[in-house]
Amino acid sequence: MFYTALFVFILTYALISVGKTPRLKFGRAFAAALGMALMVILAVVTPAEALASIDWGVILLLLGMMLLVLGLEHCGLFEILSDYLVSRGGNGKRLLAVVMVISAAMSALVLNDATVLLLTPVVIRCCAACRMDPVPHLVGLAFAANIGSVATAVGNPQNAYITTEGGVGFIDFFIHQIPVAVVCLPVAYAILVIAFRGRLDAEVETASAGRAFGRVRKYPLMAMLVVTTGVFAGFALSDVFGYPLYFPAVAGGVAALASIALTSARDVPSAVARVDWSILVFFVGLFVVMEGISVAGVVSRITDVVIGGHGGPGVPLGPFVALSAILSNLVSNVPATMLLAGMFGSDTPWLLLASTTTLAGNATLLGSAANVIVAEKAENLGVRLDFWKFAAVGLAVTLPTLAIAVGFHLIFPY
Repeated sequence: MFYTALFVFILTYALISVGKTPRLKFGRAFAAALGMALMVILAVVTPAEALASIDWGVILLLLGMMLLVLGLEHCGLFEILSDYLVSRGGNGKRLLAVVMVISAAMSALVLNDATVLLLTPVVIRCCAACRMDPVPHLVGLAFAANIGSVATAVGNPQNAYITTEGGVGFIDFFIHQIPVAVVCLPVAYAILVIAFRGRLDAEVETASAGRAFGRVRKYPLMAMLVVTTGVFAGFALSDVFGYPLYFPAVAGGVAALASIALTSARDVPSAVARVDWSILVFFVGLFVVMEGISVAGVVSRITDVVIGGHGGPGVPLGPFVALSAILSNLVSNVPATMLLAGMFGSDTPWLLLASTTTLAGNATLLGSAANVIVAEKAENLGVRLDFWKFAAVGLAVTLPTLAIAVGFHLIFPY
């Protein structure tokens, strides 16, 4: 069973690694689902064990937040943001700052993947209207989405997993992580201004992304903003009353669907179809794969080989951060987070793990799902991000921001 589980694990992670490249036909969800199926078919885990290994709290939290974003989109929030960005045009440095602040703030409030999916055409449309080079602003959009998502438990999928598995409260997570995001964002901005100093104010011709969003619906939008505020109040109160984070998230998602139905019932099926179901399948598959290698003893063997069998505080900080950063760029943040959590168990430095796996995602174009989404969406709209140029700037941003995060966690440990 050990070698069977190890084979399935290596195959799954290898497929995740190559499957997240934009040009391949299969994605990470397929790789995780295949790994899940093989774990059951090859009798590493029973169907009952596979089902029990899935953390439905994480799945429901992600689903609720994605539905909430769809409700905000349907009501015209992103059309307002698009018009606002166009009004900020005329100065490349100022526009970059506004794009990065909006991206970081939205990614802290909702999933960074959803944020960049909706903001990428907004940024391209704005740059076309202002005759600016969209590349610096798209890179800034991706970097800021990753950095901003560090701040909250719902900023990205790995944070949702860390909060649930590590038992970290929403407020505790926010208090410890928001300083990291606040300090790292201007550092990333300054590096981008230096890296793109010859391109930020250069006048270029760019194909327009068109009007990607529908008309603004004033009263439904006001209602959705109230719902969003209520969801985050619910997150904050979860520490006081002890209910799981997915409660307010699911409530907000249901309210978002109700808002869409009341505005235009025929739009509900298309809205549900736009939910990123692949990320939910990805998580379900990974939960089962991690259960398989755990019961087969693979995780404990990996721990012995990599860190000498010593977990938690006994692990040297340097190797832990390096391992987090390397794995995040090899197989993406979520599977890297799950593997590291399995290795360290209850001694996992949860908030440091959240910071390192997220910030390391800025190193390469394939380092995070948000980067891949920006690249894919931009290419579909006629703008190409070069892999190696992105990596050159990405490493310049990743190294100092990782150092800031590690330093902060050393001074203020959780």
